[in-house]
Amino acid sequence: MPITPEKTKSKKSESRNNVLYLILTLKNHSDRNNPLSISEIAEHINKDYTEQCGGNINYHTVGRLLDSLENSCPGLFRIDDITTYSTPEDIHDDNHFGFYLRHIIDVKKSENCKTAKISKYYYESILLESELMTLYDAIETYNYFAVDDIMNISLKLSSLRPLSKNMLTYRPSRADDILKEDKNVLDSISYLAEIISHKNLAGIDYGTYAFNPGSSKIELIRKKGYPKVMLPLRLIWSNGFYYCIMGNSEYDNTVNLRVDRMLYIEEIDAKSSDLKKYSGFGGKKGNTDIESKSAYRAQNPVMYSGEPTHFKLLVRSSMINTMVDVFGKNIKPEILSIQDQNKLGINDPSSEWLKIRIDSSMDGMMLFAKEYSGDVIILSPEEVRMKVRNLLKAALNDYS
Repeated sequence: MPITPEKTKSKKSESRNNVLYLILTLKNHSDRNNPLSISEIAEHINKDYTEQCGGNINYHTVGRLLDSLENSCPGLFRIDDITTYSTPEDIHDDNHFGFYLRHIIDVKKSENCKTAKISKYYYESILLESELMTLYDAIETYNYFAVDDIMNISLKLSSLRPLSKNMLTYRPSRADDILKEDKNVLDSISYLAEIISHKNLAGIDYGTYAFNPGSSKIELIRKKGYPKVMLPLRLIWSNGFYYCIMGNSEYDNTVNLRVDRMLYIEEIDAKSSDLKKYSGFGGKKGNTDIESKSAYRAQNPVMYSGEPTHFKLLVRSSMINTMVDVFGKNIKPEILSIQDQNKLGINDPSSEWLKIRIDSSMDGMMLFAKEYSGDVIILSPEEVRMKVRNLLKAALNDYS
C-alpha cells in the first residue's frame, strides 16, 4: 500500500516527539546517582508514554536519539558535572538550557571476571541539590508568604529536580495557617522589581502592626505620614525579612521598608530630574550606590536606615560572633589594654575588651547597643552615647 503524505507527516512528527520523551524520561528518572542504561531508558519511555509512542521505542531508537543529541546540540552534554566547586566559568550554560545530560561508561565485572562496559546516561539540573534545599528552607520559614504561595513555590522548585520532589513537599501545620496569612507579598515583590527595572517612582502606602481592641487582633494599620512618593532602588533580604531600599525627597539617605507592610503600591512615571530628587544619596556621608547588598546591610543593622555615622565601641571579645553576624567581617577590632580599661572606668579584668571602629546608621547602632548593653559600650559619638545611657537609665527606673 502506498504511503500517503498525511501518514508520512504523522510518522515524522511522532519521531520528532521521541526526542522530547527521551529528555523527559531522563529528567524524571535519572540523576548523577541514578544513571540509566539505554535499555532502561527505552523501558521508561514505553511505560510513561504508551499512548504517544505506542510502546514501540526500542534500544536502537534510543541509541540513535542520544547520538543525534550529543552530536548536534552543543552544550547539552557535559564532560564534567557541575558541583559546589564549579566556578561561573565552569557552568557555561550559554544556551540557557537550565540542565545538562551526561554520558558515562559503567564498567562491571561478572562472576567469571569478565568485564562489560555499559553506556549510561543521566539528566542534571544546573541548580544543585544543596542550592535547591537552601532556597526551599528560606521560603518555608518566611512568615509573610501565604501557605498557598509556599506550596506553589515548592511545587515549582520540585519540577527542577524531580527526584528531590518528596523532600520538597510542603505540608502546612495549623500554626502555619495563623502565621502565614499574607496574600500580597509575592505580588508586591514582583511589582516592585518591575518598577525598579523601569526606573520609575512609586506611590507607597505603608503600615505598622498594632493591636485592635475591637477585633482583639493584631492588624496592619497605616503609618503616620503615608502614603508617600518614593523611588524603589533594590530588594534585599535582612534579618529574616524582605525589604525594599527606597530613595525619597525628604531625607539625604535611603529608607528601608518591609515588603510585607506595604498596603498599596502604584507605579509613577519618572523624569530624570525626579530620579535625582528622590535618589536618597544627597547627604555628604550618604551612599554613592547600592552595588553591594552585603555592604548596605552591614551599614544598616536591623535595617534601620540613616546616614552612616562612624562609631567607636567597646565590645567584649565574646561578642565577636554576634558582631560579625550583624555587621559582617569589615569590623576593625583592637585589644584594649588594662591601662586603657582603667582610664575608661572599666573594672573587669576577667574579660577581654576590644575597641572596634565601624560605620553604621545611628538608630540601628542605638538599638544594637541597647540589646547588648552588658557587652557593648558606645564611646563616640558622645551624643549617641548619652542617648543610649539615658534610655537605659529610664528602663532601669521602670524595673524599680
